[in-house]
Amino acid sequence: MIVIIGLSVRTPALADINHSIKSLIETGNYLEAINALNGEIASSPNDKFELYFVRARVYDLSDQPEKAKTAYQSLITRYPGRPEAYNNLARLYSLEGKLDQATALLRAGIYTQVSYRILFDNLTEIYTEQAARALQSALSPSTLDASPVLPISTLREIISPRINQK
Repeated sequence: MIVIIGLSVRTPALADINHSIKSLIETGNYLEAINALNGEIASSPNDKFELYFVRARVYDLSDQPEKAKTAYQSLITRYPGRPEAYNNLARLYSLEGKLDQATALLRAGIYTQVSYRILFDNLTEIYTEQAARALQSALSPSTLDASPVLPISTLREIISPRINQK
């Protein structure tokens, strides 16, 4: 059973892009927005991180996860010190149930900027989901050794170990 985790996503800094592109995104005209962003990227002499990031986010919004993943991975390669792409790519992997890959990305993102709180919040969400899956697996009736009493008794032993151990 795959449970979709609601990881937080960084919203593009729409204030940093021109008004017409912002309007296209807000009205859901994603294909036109991507074309306009491509033109803006080609003509912009400035740092293009925000434009690339907004384009990746638009791919995500327009239900093109493979293009979004490729765009976020490209951002990580070009701008390894920026945590936003790590976070959003981790979100896409978590939606696919690939929690190990999502965890690795979030942990790598933490190294880029320790104060980027959303990475810690999302990593906590993934660890919680992994723990829930492990518990569900341990309690699964399809497992031959499954016993709902076993984890509880084991937990009791850990919490209050026997006094007379030999």
